[in-house]
Amino acid sequence: MATILRNLSYRYQWLYDGISRAAALTVGGEAKFRQLAIAGLEITAETVALDLCCGSGQATAFLTARSEHVTGLDASPLSIARAQANVPAATYIEGFAQNLPFADASFDLVHTSAALHEMDRPTLQKSFGKSTASSNRVACLP
Repeated sequence: MATILRNLSYRYQWLYDGISRAAALTVGGEAKFRQLAIAGLEITAETVALDLCCGSGQATAFLTARSEHVTGLDASPLSIARAQANVPAATYIEGFAQNLPFADASFDLVHTSAALHEMDRPTLQKSFGKSTASSNRVACLP
């Protein structure tokens, strides 16, 4: 979501959903878009995954279909509430990607989609490295 629309998209889910769906048409629709970053990755029921900037759980749903240990993190309390309602199989935490509230090497996989442009990249890269276990698997769509 473009930075100029970030605050509006937190308040109006329909705005975020509409922009996301329109953008996803270029790759074959939202379901395909939400799975692009994890396509081809080995994700088992035991994989401990973080969905960074999870929004309302659109991609979290695909992660929980493959893993029993998924945590979604988002800065918006409204998005977290929506994600909990949409994908109750995950655990959710309110927080910022630049200052992750997790111990080092807490996750086997860190996923994010359509959120990198909202973040300070050097700080985000440091957070990714800190959060992933020795596998250092990061799945991103810019």
